[in-house]
Amino acid sequence: MEDNKVRHLGVIMDGNRRWARQHMFKSVMRGHEAGVDTFVDLCEWCENADIPYLTVYAFSTENWKRSQEEVSDLFKLMRRFFTEEIHTCIEKGVGVHVVGNLSPLSLEDIEVVRNAERVTQDCHKLYLQIAMSYGGRDEIIRAIQSYASDVLAGKEKPADLTEEIFSSYLDTKDVPDIDLVIRTGGEQRLSNFFPWQTTYADLYFTDVLWPDFTEEELGRALDYYEHVKINKGK
Repeated sequence: MEDNKVRHLGVIMDGNRRWARQHMFKSVMRGHEAGVDTFVDLCEWCENADIPYLTVYAFSTENWKRSQEEVSDLFKLMRRFFTEEIHTCIEKGVGVHVVGNLSPLSLEDIEVVRNAERVTQDCHKLYLQIAMSYGGRDEIIRAIQSYASDVLAGKEKPADLTEEIFSSYLDTKDVPDIDLVIRTGGEQRLSNFFPWQTTYADLYFTDVLWPDFTEEELGRALDYYEHVKINKGK
């Protein structure tokens, strides 16, 4: 694949709640539901653009601070996706991989997630990485704890630590770093989205709210990335 083509796309899907309010819905969940529809479309758009890896920010560690009602509804929506939409993933060759600190989830929810991973494990057209209960700092702390345990067990030596070895302790150990991050909704920050893996990523910010994101907007982001890479290569 050419160097100026996106191999791994990261997306911060922001703006669902504002979209719901703009459309005068009584519940912000209407925005989250519309956002899921756009997310399903995004997988197909990535396949159309020959992007082999996609990572999306579905639920951050900070999202646990939202109201109990909204968090509960979000996980109901999550369960619906992992049960009702998983057949679409299989049909389209989308392999599902969930990363993050899943310890706060119920055993039932964890089993739903792991089942989705199992039934799509032979799907290789698109490697879909869903960040759930994820925070970049939390991921790094968990990696350090795991590495420290191996040091204490005599499996690792601090003097031998390299970036490659440390990367193997991250949630994304088998996945290439992110090339391009798209954030919708107008905010211009990463908000704890894979700080290690986005060190050299290009960033594309758009005011478009996530439910209104289109394949055309994705195309503009990819054109931006290609333009940046071509200019850097001059």
